[in-house]
Amino acid sequence: MKLGRTFNHLEDLVFFYGCAGAHEALLHLEEIAGEKHKTLRMKWDGSPQIYWGREVLNGPLIIATHTSWLKGVKSTSGSDIENFINYQSGNPKTQLEIADRAKFAKQFGELYELFDNATPKDFVGFVYADSMFLTRPSNVDGVYSFSPNVLSQTTYHVNALSNLGKKIAKANVMVVGHARFDDFGAKDNLQIPMDDFSMFNSESLIVQSPLYNTIPVCIDLEQVHYLKSFITTNIDKFLDKRPGLSDLRDIIYTYVNQSAKCSQLDLVSSDHFLVWLGLSKVSANKQSKIRDLHFKYLALDNIFMLVTGIMALKDSVINQIEYGDQMREDIWDTNGEGRVRYADSTKQFGHVKFVPRKRWIPN
Repeated sequence: MKLGRTFNHLEDLVFFYGCAGAHEALLHLEEIAGEKHKTLRMKWDGSPQIYWGREVLNGPLIIATHTSWLKGVKSTSGSDIENFINYQSGNPKTQLEIADRAKFAKQFGELYELFDNATPKDFVGFVYADSMFLTRPSNVDGVYSFSPNVLSQTTYHVNALSNLGKKIAKANVMVVGHARFDDFGAKDNLQIPMDDFSMFNSESLIVQSPLYNTIPVCIDLEQVHYLKSFITTNIDKFLDKRPGLSDLRDIIYTYVNQSAKCSQLDLVSSDHFLVWLGLSKVSANKQSKIRDLHFKYLALDNIFMLVTGIMALKDSVINQIEYGDQMREDIWDTNGEGRVRYADSTKQFGHVKFVPRKRWIPN
């Protein structure tokens, strides 16, 4: 059973999946120390998400927001999706929220014809993307800059003289493609990564393909080997599901996320966890069981040594790639979200993300 999200933080594999998860996290690092550094792709922070495609050959285009995708609502016209956003995607409480909803609905509805015209009639299936801009940004001193997600500080920059910059000069909309789905409304973990979205491009619409890392990555393999010494069977014994404590992995996940939110990742340890636990909303009965397990198996020290050690190696990878990206002549980001890696057939526990957690605040 997959835990967490479709893309989990690399270090979270330790407490989600125990010893096997820790080994897999370290395997990711060992692999990207070699030629597989090229399998890391930029993690985009765009908004809104857009899903589109055709169910049958020459069929009508179906377009969806993230909400309508989850609800299985198929819109086959601009007015369809506009009506959904206005009347079926939540209840705005103020006049300002109603006005903002109507503005967004109109803007999204106008995308229908653009995507319909750009999508081949013989394309069957669905793709999804993050919006970079729905209104072309201004060229300021030879650079286009856009911050698509108002909830984050991530900004993307494109050299106006680059090939992408020349496309932006003519485009009205830019999105970044991620993956495809065979069926409308499919769950996120059924996505199939795509590398080439050029079939959907038109003069007015840019569907940017994924950007893969090209920079060789240096990883301290001696540290990787050292961390393996902390992978002991007491971790699995501690994490085993048991009556009255089936959510232990989720409790640790909440602890690590809240430590990130409070800028306390450097304090993550068994002692820090037990202090947090005593102040948390976890029931007194569960707290007692967790403490008993801790003193019985002494596993938390190993778990958090692995979590913090893997996180440090991951942060080193991110820093190296971001430093190299400053040399790019086409597109780069500031306050970026890091990288993602799709799992191949040798991985048990799904896709992972290399997110700079120390500067990332969970929602």
